[in-house]
Amino acid sequence: MTQSLGIPSLQRLILVVEDNASVRSVIANALEFEGYETLQARNGKEALALLKRHMPSLILSDINMPQMDGLQFFQAVRRIPRLTAIPFVFLTSHSSSEDIQRGRELGVEDYLTKPIEPEALVRIINARLYRTAAVEAAQVGRAYLETVKVLANAIEGRDRYTRGHVERVTTYALWMAKALGWTDQHIRMLEFGARLHDIGKIVIPGRVLNKPGKLTDEEWRLMRSHTVEGAKMLRGIQHLRPTLPYVLYHHERWDGKGYPEGIGGKEIPIQGRLLALADVYDALTTTRAYHQARTHEEVMEIIRQEAGKHFDPQLTPIFIEVMNRMRARARKKQPA
Repeated sequence: MTQSLGIPSLQRLILVVEDNASVRSVIANALEFEGYETLQARNGKEALALLKRHMPSLILSDINMPQMDGLQFFQAVRRIPRLTAIPFVFLTSHSSSEDIQRGRELGVEDYLTKPIEPEALVRIINARLYRTAAVEAAQVGRAYLETVKVLANAIEGRDRYTRGHVERVTTYALWMAKALGWTDQHIRMLEFGARLHDIGKIVIPGRVLNKPGKLTDEEWRLMRSHTVEGAKMLRGIQHLRPTLPYVLYHHERWDGKGYPEGIGGKEIPIQGRLLALADVYDALTTTRAYHQARTHEEVMEIIRQEAGKHFDPQLTPIFIEVMNRMRARARKKQPA
C-alpha cells in the first residue's frame, strides 16, 4: 500500500478526468486500492465544476475529450490562481505526439500512455507527489531561513560592535559541520541556530549592549542572560526547537567555568561546543569595545592553548585545520 511510503494524508485526493467510463473506473480502482481518494469527471467542464468545491493534490487528465479537451482544461486551471500549483499528469495514446508537444510547450511534465498499467500509474503518481512535496519543503525551508535572517539583522542592528558577526560565525560553523560530515538536516538546523545564537540580546538594554567601557557585575549578569532569554523565545516555536542547544550553550566551557549552567565536557551538547569555537574566533579577530582585533595566527594559537579548557579537545584541532585551509583557499583567490 502507498500509505507506507509516508505521503501526508492531505496529499491523497486525485482528480481523474477521463471520458471513457471503463478507463476511468480502472484508474480510480487502482488509486483507491493504493489508499488514494478520487474525484471523477468526464471532461474539462465537469472537472472545473468540481474544482470549485474541492482542492485535489494532483490532476490526472485525458487529452482527447469532448466539450473541453485536456489541454484546454489545463489552460483553464492555470488561469485560476489558487490552482496553479496543482501538478498535472496527462493520459495520451501512442498516436498523439502533436498533443504531447503542445502540452510540453504549455509546461506539462508528466504523461502516461494508454492502455494504463496500474503499477506504472501508481509509480508516476507517487513520484509526482513526492517531487511536489520536496519543492514545497524547500520553499518552506527558504522562508524559515529568510525569517531567521531578518531576526538576526534586527539583533545586530542594536549592537554596533558586532556588525557582521552572525554571518561570519554562521559561515565558520557551516565549514566545521561539513568537515565533520553532518547530514543536510543537521546542517540546516545549524544555520538557523548559528544565526539565532545571540537572539536573547534583543532584551538587553542598549546602554549595556553598547557600553564602550568595562561592564559592572550587574551589567555582566544582564549580558550573560542573553543565552537563557534567547532559549525562552525559541522554545515555543516548534520548527526552531532544534536550535536551542546553539542558543543556550555557546558560552559553556569544556572545564565547566562557562555559563549559563556551568556544565562541562560532553555534558555540553556538541552544537554548543562547535559554535563556541566559531563564536570566539570571530570575537577575537574583530575589534570590540574591550579589545583590538588580533591576527588569524594569534587567535589560532590562543584556541590551540585553550583546548581542554575552554574548548572541546577533539573538536579544536579539526576547527584549526578547517580555518587554516579555508583561509589559505581565500588567499589564493585574492589578486596579487
